[in-house]
Amino acid sequence: MRVLCLLLLVVVSAVSAKSLLEQIEERAENNCKTVMDLFIILDSSGSIGAAAFETAKKALIEMVSMLQIGPKKVQVWVFNYGQTVDMPIAFHNMPMSEFTKDVLIRKIQNIPYMNGGCTATGDALRDARLVCGKHCRGLHEGVSRIAVVFTDGNSNCGASVGVESAQFFSQTKSSVFAVGIGFGINNNELLTIATEKKHVVHVQNYIELVTAMNNITVYTCGIPAFVVPNVKVETSTPSNTFRYYQVDTTEHFRNNRNTQGGFMELSAHVHIGKVEVYTSTTNSNPGPGTGHRVQFDTRGSDLFYIEHIEEDTPRLYFSFYGVQTVNEYDFVVNWLDASGGVIG
Repeated sequence: MRVLCLLLLVVVSAVSAKSLLEQIEERAENNCKTVMDLFIILDSSGSIGAAAFETAKKALIEMVSMLQIGPKKVQVWVFNYGQTVDMPIAFHNMPMSEFTKDVLIRKIQNIPYMNGGCTATGDALRDARLVCGKHCRGLHEGVSRIAVVFTDGNSNCGASVGVESAQFFSQTKSSVFAVGIGFGINNNELLTIATEKKHVVHVQNYIELVTAMNNITVYTCGIPAFVVPNVKVETSTPSNTFRYYQVDTTEHFRNNRNTQGGFMELSAHVHIGKVEVYTSTTNSNPGPGTGHRVQFDTRGSDLFYIEHIEEDTPRLYFSFYGVQTVNEYDFVVNWLDASGGVIG
């Protein structure tokens, strides 16, 4: 009787887990309208082991199945590395008509385990950075850039992980996740790779890995795209949909050494439709209840809004919410000097 109860419990748990997974997939597929450039960096070294490598591939397939893949949606690159680095999947090398979810999943299934003699994580990050520099959509398009690195964190050959991680972020403005797989995970290296501490994940088995990838996938749908001052972003958003953005303010304060903070101007022009705009210095997804709704002033046909940024504020987050069926707009953020002039 006890065995039967345990068996029933396992069956019920499996059904519940499947139901939850289906709900997450449905939510991501229907509501995750984020446009992103996605980089997957897959450790294929001998220290990972063939079993863990195949598990990581299955988790990657779970992630891809939850995204809207396509030229104007989510574009994907996959790097497979051990002692050397290979790029088995590259958006820019595939005919646009073939870049579909089904084709992508088949290609992931066929990625071979290298069993590399050493772990060149720094080289993989470097190659991903160079590819993004040539083929990522431009910052003027307001597209989120996400990288997910599967590794045990035990790099021991090639370029420095610390140097390449720093350059990867500074040059691509990507949000990077580090997923620890295999045995003997080096957490310090995972922390070096990830852009934030909360982007580090440890997994012990396939169930944990699938759960982690589901969480990462849903989370990436809300990661704001980096924009830089003085660069106009021209984009659009569907109705009832947010587009999230962020500005890194640390470089400005480091260069200007102004302990009084500074003023940032958001200038926008709505070509078609209507939008609502929200800002926050603490919440990466500002909206009703989580951010400040912007009240624009007008300057000719343009809208503008000025916000004071405290000196110790690392980010300014803002969002555009589409009100009508079609909403097309452009915007630019600028730092202002004491007289109101644009800096840079």
